[in-house]
Amino acid sequence: MQKCSICKHENNLDSERCHNCGNVLIEKLDMRYEGADRRSQQRTQTIIDKIWRFFASVRNGMYILLLVLLITAIGTILPQRAYIPIGRTPQEFYESEYGVFGSLYLDLGFDQLYSSWWYMTLLGLLGASILIASIDRFFPLYRALKLQPVKRKKHFLIRQVYVRYKEISNQERLLKQIRGRGYRIRQNGEDYLAEKNRFARWGPYVNHIGLLLVLLAAFLRLFPYFYQDEFVWIRDGETAVVPDTDQSLFIKNEQFSVDTYENDDPKFEAAIEQEGRSIPKSFSTDIIVYKAEDHIAGETPDLDVLNQMTVSVNHPGKAAGFTIYQSGYQLNEFSSLTLRTENEEGVTADFKIDTENPQADYELDNGLQAKLVDYYPDYQLDGDKIITATKFPRNPGFVFDISEDNHTERLFIAIDEAVSKTGTNNYSVRAVDYDTHNVTGLSVKRDLTLPVFLLGGLIFMIGLIQGLYWQHRRIWLQRQADGSYLIAGHTNKHTSSFEREMDRIFDICDKGESS
Repeated sequence: MQKCSICKHENNLDSERCHNCGNVLIEKLDMRYEGADRRSQQRTQTIIDKIWRFFASVRNGMYILLLVLLITAIGTILPQRAYIPIGRTPQEFYESEYGVFGSLYLDLGFDQLYSSWWYMTLLGLLGASILIASIDRFFPLYRALKLQPVKRKKHFLIRQVYVRYKEISNQERLLKQIRGRGYRIRQNGEDYLAEKNRFARWGPYVNHIGLLLVLLAAFLRLFPYFYQDEFVWIRDGETAVVPDTDQSLFIKNEQFSVDTYENDDPKFEAAIEQEGRSIPKSFSTDIIVYKAEDHIAGETPDLDVLNQMTVSVNHPGKAAGFTIYQSGYQLNEFSSLTLRTENEEGVTADFKIDTENPQADYELDNGLQAKLVDYYPDYQLDGDKIITATKFPRNPGFVFDISEDNHTERLFIAIDEAVSKTGTNNYSVRAVDYDTHNVTGLSVKRDLTLPVFLLGGLIFMIGLIQGLYWQHRRIWLQRQADGSYLIAGHTNKHTSSFEREMDRIFDICDKGESS
């Protein structure tokens, strides 16, 4: 026995139509692509055909998408390298903060996941899958819908989702009802085809266009012209080049200023006491942005002023297509350190060390020689080892070989200490003076991919709405030899809603005829 899908009546296995309601008992036709021939379904065996078939497969596309989503999720477990604290090296940060897992995360390249070549390759495979799958289906479907005839074979009609045989005495009333529900009707003799919302079939393909634009924007971020996110430290009064601009963009720090909360302010007194230092209320930098003329590498370029502005927190400035943000600062960073040496006879001599670019050798007036062995701009003790926390001269430490004639002593020298590493103390060295400066930290960003991301997202949403809220519906009315009509209908979704609409149309016509 086979059950009717309309009235649920039990029928014999050899029955073509339901004995109760007349519904045709036959397997429904797959109308997803109107039965059109697709290249991926051809049986040719060339390499190109096999590659095409692989990328045209929705199943393979889903596997690639799931792999991309999985790897993207892994990239969010720990912060990417661009978001680690400024001044800390990736090796030190990931190992100290996350242990063995952090080291493994760094070794596998997940710290720069979204700009890695293999992640971009995966996105390229996903884009190829979306593009080829769309082409494989779009053009055959377009031709099938554009060239669909009014007259269709009976075998085609009786395999649609809605099939009825009906006597129609007043065709004009029925056609008027169908037109009133938004259908456009074409006629061929005594046969009719009513259709509406064909544009809904293109919703998935509009989605694909949006996704391809999003993937394109992700690829464009690999090129500095489209996306740059640089950070520069600039001392008061100094001019620095912005990295990755071919030495064409320079920024001068005219003056950095910071405003802190008053220590006796009752609102912030407890917070300041807990923090142990003054808390900044706001900080800003007066800057001049220069554009460099074409010049030979190594030569001092001629700079033309582009803009002069003040940037502060939440109030960035713009110049040459870049947006400049106030992102950090460092107060009282060491510019130089003056050391005083004393030989065995008690004769002293001073020498000055530039913390940005220290010399390797120093000849002193008291006959001593100082040779720089190692330099720690921001030294810390890690057990028995001396390390530098950052590359900035915030707490400079030096290892010097101090020698006279044939005797040499190795000393570690910092602001408040000098330790002999050879066990002898013939010479003494101590810090007697220093110079400091303030440093501003500026983020320089340019993102020309954002409009592409927004356009891709907008197009994706249009396609989503287009395919979600409308359905492509068709009604065929074919005149039979006995004068009745074979009525067949198809919708690409919401079949039950379509059947109710058809039943209402015929109910209204039947009531009109009976009245």
